[in-house]
Amino acid sequence: MNKELNVTISSNKEEAKFIRESLISFNKSKVPYTEEEKINLVIKNEQNQIVGGLLGRIDWKCFFIDILWVDDSLRGLGKGKELMQLAEEVAYEKGCNFIRLETFSFQAPDFYKSLGYEVLGKLENFPEGFDHYYLYKRLKNER
Repeated sequence: MNKELNVTISSNKEEAKFIRESLISFNKSKVPYTEEEKINLVIKNEQNQIVGGLLGRIDWKCFFIDILWVDDSLRGLGKGKELMQLAEEVAYEKGCNFIRLETFSFQAPDFYKSLGYEVLGKLENFPEGFDHYYLYKRLKNER
């Protein structure tokens, strides 16, 4: 049976939702699935202004760190390290086995390595002139 297929290029949200839900359905048939939990760790100053934070999500017993940012006025004061340590505590309490993150060579790969993260992979010259690092850390919950 040879059917003609049409491939379109779009940014249609409903099509994207259908494709995402279809993949999740397939994944659930293969691997025990959990509902993703979003985690925000936020630093605020005395004026209640956000001056740093870590955004992530937990799924499949893994804490995926999406963003770590600290305002320039706080850099070098250990606030990034505090956020990472708190993220590890949250991940451990929630039964995670791993923490995973990505960073660029112009950001902080050495910072994460100093906290015990291992390089899982490196995509060289992406973006052009820099490298893209994939790092992870095993937690004590892992069996």
